[in-house]
Amino acid sequence: MTSPVAIVEIAGRDSVAAAVAAVREHGFRELLPTIALTGTETGDRDAPRRAVATLRGLVAGDATVHDPVALSDPALWSAMNARPSAEVHRRFGVCSPCLACHLYLHLLRVPLAWSHDNAPVIAGERDTHDGRVKLSQTTESIDAAIRVLAHAGVELLQPVRSATGAEIAEFVGDDWDERVGHLGCQLSGNYADFDGTVAYDHAGYARYLTEFFEPVGRAVIDAWRAERDGAPAADFNTVVRSVLAR
Repeated sequence: MTSPVAIVEIAGRDSVAAAVAAVREHGFRELLPTIALTGTETGDRDAPRRAVATLRGLVAGDATVHDPVALSDPALWSAMNARPSAEVHRRFGVCSPCLACHLYLHLLRVPLAWSHDNAPVIAGERDTHDGRVKLSQTTESIDAAIRVLAHAGVELLQPVRSATGAEIAEFVGDDWDERVGHLGCQLSGNYADFDGTVAYDHAGYARYLTEFFEPVGRAVIDAWRAERDGAPAADFNTVVRSVLAR
């Protein structure tokens, strides 16, 4: 039976489209929007709350959209994305904070999902952005993130992952210009050449997902489970180093 409530990852236009699609496809009656912070945000800080207001209007009559919840864990972000970067680059030849940052954003929703009877999480990632490559959103990384959250007993729904830009507009309307009044990131485009092309070692990327991305995600979840059973709060640097030491 479909859970009546789902947790929504609020970012930009795609995330709102994903929530609308999920309501239509799964019949969710309650949406709990979440705004995750990394510490690298730039631009319009009110954009996520406006996105929540837009979502509320788009699903009016079909689902209740609760007030958004803000989530952040600087220690976890640093342990996954900053501290191990030299070792990750040496070992896999692929180094971008965007990769594990997207996993971090999914992981932040896990404890909240647990507190809501393992409510599913809705995300707006896409396999391709009309031909534009995003290393943090590839078919392989999206599949890996789904497996990581499954380890927590939480379903990560990606209802617009195969959608085109035109199809996204069908969910949210044509008047949403992502280039204006949006929340960006100081590290945006770090893996792209100055001409916008993205070249990377595909074999190294695959090993990164298999040997770092997924094991780290599972290890963080296991550390949180241990905390729920009475263990001391996790030292995330130690958790990540233990994965790299395997």
